[in-house]
Amino acid sequence: MKKIALLYEESQPETLQFIPELTAILQKHNYETEIVNLNQEGLECSDPALQNCQMLIVLGGDGSILHTAHLCSAQHTPILGVNFGRVGYLTELEPDELAHELPYYLNGDKSIWIDERTMLQATLQQGEEQQEFIALNDMMIARGTWPRGVYVKTWIDDQFLDTFYGDGIILSTATGSTAYNLSVGGPIMYPKIEACILNPIAPHLSSNRALVIPLQSTIRFQISTNNQDGVFSADGQWNCAVQDGTTVTIQKSNQITRFIRRKPPVHFYRVIHNPQQTSEEPHAGQPET
Repeated sequence: MKKIALLYEESQPETLQFIPELTAILQKHNYETEIVNLNQEGLECSDPALQNCQMLIVLGGDGSILHTAHLCSAQHTPILGVNFGRVGYLTELEPDELAHELPYYLNGDKSIWIDERTMLQATLQQGEEQQEFIALNDMMIARGTWPRGVYVKTWIDDQFLDTFYGDGIILSTATGSTAYNLSVGGPIMYPKIEACILNPIAPHLSSNRALVIPLQSTIRFQISTNNQDGVFSADGQWNCAVQDGTTVTIQKSNQITRFIRRKPPVHFYRVIHNPQQTSEEPHAGQPET
């Protein structure tokens, strides 16, 4: 029997009321169902519930999608996001669309397509310690809790660019351009564009603007923290304290996140124009009125 995993976060209990309805629909279409709490301790991609799934249905917001992407990007299992968050740039369906729309995704309707999103990988070097991270949205190195700026030296493909002084700096994928990058005044990019955005956070000099660079570039940061601890973050969820002199080297990852879609690629423009009213949307192959 084919298998689908339903992933939810216990911090959003409203998602639980939809699981019986979802399970009934999946059983009707001959799918075995696994129910996975994203908050459970020790959850890894090797968990049997996440193995050999045709699809991962994520009930939550973009944060839940990011969590799932980190878990399952190496498996390339497509994700169907159901929006229980505020905007849902990464999700596909609203809860009230499930009963009508889900069968199309289960039956392989001709309107279905796979949306592949680029990820970043980073190597953080702190003294003798080295750590690896991946991200779908963005990576950031910044000041810690003290309200004092930090210096971030920046290189692109071994060419020194500048030393930025401020709260820190973000490197965002096109997918992540609608996340923290947008909050600090960066540009929005169509998610399939092969580029990333280098964006200082609250820079001391107004001339320090966001810079769009090729996705194939290698970016290196080195932070000077003025004797305070800084922080490195991947997708705002995987964080670690960094000390003065820590370096981060970031490149395009070999891993990707795959989304299963039915709404057409131009749906992205409707989401960013009016994110609260996106449910009445023509599907791929259907004309707009």
